[in-house]
Amino acid sequence: MSQATAFAAPARSAAEIETIVETLSAELDEVAAALADTIHEHLDELDEDMRTWTLQSTRANLGVMVSLMREGADPRSAKAPPEALGYAKEYVVRDLDFVLLQRAYRTAQGVYSGMILERLRRITDDADHLADAMGFFNAWIFAWIETIERQLTDVYMGEREQWVRGAAALRAAEVRALLAGASVDAEAVSRRLGYELERWHVGYVIWSESAVEAPGAGQALFGEMEGAAAAVAESLGARTALTVAQGRHLACWAGRREPQHLGDLRLPRGTARGLSVAAGSPAHGVEGFVLSHREALLARRVAQLRGEPGRVCVAYPDLALEALMVNDTESARRFAERELGPLAARDDSTVRLASTLGVFLEEGASFVRAARRLGVHTNTVTYRVHRAEDLLGHKVTERQLELRVALRLARLVAA
Repeated sequence: MSQATAFAAPARSAAEIETIVETLSAELDEVAAALADTIHEHLDELDEDMRTWTLQSTRANLGVMVSLMREGADPRSAKAPPEALGYAKEYVVRDLDFVLLQRAYRTAQGVYSGMILERLRRITDDADHLADAMGFFNAWIFAWIETIERQLTDVYMGEREQWVRGAAALRAAEVRALLAGASVDAEAVSRRLGYELERWHVGYVIWSESAVEAPGAGQALFGEMEGAAAAVAESLGARTALTVAQGRHLACWAGRREPQHLGDLRLPRGTARGLSVAAGSPAHGVEGFVLSHREALLARRVAQLRGEPGRVCVAYPDLALEALMVNDTESARRFAERELGPLAARDDSTVRLASTLGVFLEEGASFVRAARRLGVHTNTVTYRVHRAEDLLGHKVTERQLELRVALRLARLVAA
């Protein structure tokens, strides 16, 4: 069957179909009002002030349908009227899901088919004519709905993308101004961001060391980051997170009325791209918003310098000493080399000696506790510590503070 004849009216019920089309045309306003009312009765998500938009779209759609039926046109050639396109865009503005728009059309479709059947029964009692006519109307309306829905999908998704990008751009501009130290009205900025500034904040950064090269991969990666950001905020006792894309990482903030506990910081497992998180210290107000973010960036830098494989979950207070030096790695390198001497060498044997010495000092210069932590014999720790002293040229009890700092920095500035 060709497209031209696919929706031709059955010959024996052509008269009934023509009568119904004329009846629907004459009752256009009444039918449109009834359908709009039904849509709002069934869809609780639609506010009352949306009713005018629903009525205008419904009236325009019915007008197009009746005109095409009268002309004997293929419903698949239909073009959505401007009112229907505007209705779809209004769903975007009101942050209503596209599925809700589909439900509105399906609800109207069911009621409209019922109206047609009721009117057919008024003009014929011939069962065959009734079946033929109703089959025609049902097939025609279904094809029309599918055609219009494809067009509305494109309009909705395009408008949604622009809306999201616009909102994200405005949010990013507000955050950039805050981070740059601009004088702001905290209350006004809070309203625009949808995020209250006069409370406690934990700034954190989510990133992935995985390369993003395939087209569209970056968008998918940031989608995963958004999900991880929400999970991190929840672990910190916050309901939502404020997020802003910065380069190839996601800057995030979790706010609460009371200070957060960084010991609760968690990154969800099972992420496909090895996401990592670095958090700053809890801090209050606009200044705290900025400070915690800066600490998160420093913590991230330290984590990257460490070069630990896989996912990373770190907090600034645990890395504060190293963070003091990451902005001047050359000075840090000179300090470490001066304090450690030959013990700063990067061959495997020397690195093992330095690592053992670091654990030994962290364990209060206890050979037993260091051996237990390293999973080796006490004699092994004793040998390595004495060998490290030979390389240092002095006992580890001398300049112990400088030595511990140098050992921590050495791993960061080794590259």
